[in-house]
Amino acid sequence: MKKAMIVLLVLFITAGFIFAGGQKDQAQTTAADKPVTVTIWGWRTQDADVWKQTQEALQAKGDNIVIEYESFVPAEYDSKALLSLQGGTASDIFYTRRLPGARTQGLIDNGFLVPLDNEIDLNNIPETTLNSIRSGGKVWGVPFANQVVGIFYNKDIFAKYGFAEPETWAELITISKKLKADGITPFMIPGKAGWALAMQHAMVGVSTPGSDWIGKLAKGEAKFTDPEFVNVGRRLNDLKQYYQKDFIANSTDEMSAGFALEQAAMVFYGIWGGSNWKELNPDFNYGYFPVPVVNKGDKPSVYVYMDGSYGLNPISANKEAALKVLEFTASPAFGTIFSNVTGEMTAVTGADLPKDKPVLQECYATANSIAAENMYWVGSVFQNGTPTVYSILREKMQSMYLGDITPEELAKDVQDGLATWYKPLQ
Repeated sequence: MKKAMIVLLVLFITAGFIFAGGQKDQAQTTAADKPVTVTIWGWRTQDADVWKQTQEALQAKGDNIVIEYESFVPAEYDSKALLSLQGGTASDIFYTRRLPGARTQGLIDNGFLVPLDNEIDLNNIPETTLNSIRSGGKVWGVPFANQVVGIFYNKDIFAKYGFAEPETWAELITISKKLKADGITPFMIPGKAGWALAMQHAMVGVSTPGSDWIGKLAKGEAKFTDPEFVNVGRRLNDLKQYYQKDFIANSTDEMSAGFALEQAAMVFYGIWGGSNWKELNPDFNYGYFPVPVVNKGDKPSVYVYMDGSYGLNPISANKEAALKVLEFTASPAFGTIFSNVTGEMTAVTGADLPKDKPVLQECYATANSIAAENMYWVGSVFQNGTPTVYSILREKMQSMYLGDITPEELAKDVQDGLATWYKPLQ
């Protein structure tokens, strides 16, 4: 009897250990299966479904990650992000602006961003794009979108006259002359929008005098008062005879409406205008070409600039999972999701863009083949002080078009303004 009780006691204890061990194993399994939540903050409401599909793609790969995306009012986003980073309550991943720029540089200088060069594979993003989020030789975010600017044109008007896309400035003038002579407005220009005029000057400049010359300018081996820069203003000032009447009073909204409703053959603008043109006129048939060069045989360049990137919070409690998300955002698969959801141009190469947006596909191919390495508008070194090239052109281009200053005086204003702070020009 005593022996039987001992046997039962041993069996009971053994069973207890087995039960406890089973519970432990079950607890470990449950913990391992529990999804990791990665929080993301941004300013773009249109990206909600991008992150939903990204979560689905990651989970399909076996990564048990849940993504929680929250967007804030764009005007309030930067201060919200900064205060939260300072207080240690920010999201795991957060949207950042391009460089050079004081806001993003401030995040870097204060240790609120993690360099990603050695953390994830960035080989599917062009160097010209990575340069927009590179500081101190390190990349501080994953670029998510690029913008391309250039000349957009009415394909039906061009087809009617048998025009090919011009390869030189002289060919562009010939087209403009023929259209004007036949009562068609060659260009619709938003002269009231100083920023659009600054952009116009900059997109012309990357084709001629071109990226290489602008690189010399950045090193102080050239000046804004040199003939190369002055001639950009001269060509545009001469072109104004082919703009719509009283163009200086028109806004970008008026330009978009006029172009979409086929009141002009061409505009200097950005790829983002396409969705608005199609809303105004679903049957609108438009195309794109880079600003033509002056000398036949020269290669044009296009102005491409990064629209934003995804940064990693250095005190993220879910760094491993957040890096998996960021790794995916640098892949063609994510680029395909991003462009198909938003209708915008991904910064990642190798993506499949929407089949119903041929101009977006064309701009994407152009951006990944002839993007200018050097420029003097958004994303350039000439934006790091006050005044910037952008702020001067925004004001002075209107003055030049009104005849108040000459192209030479415009160039001098830019040179004098930049020389107050940009040492290579002093």
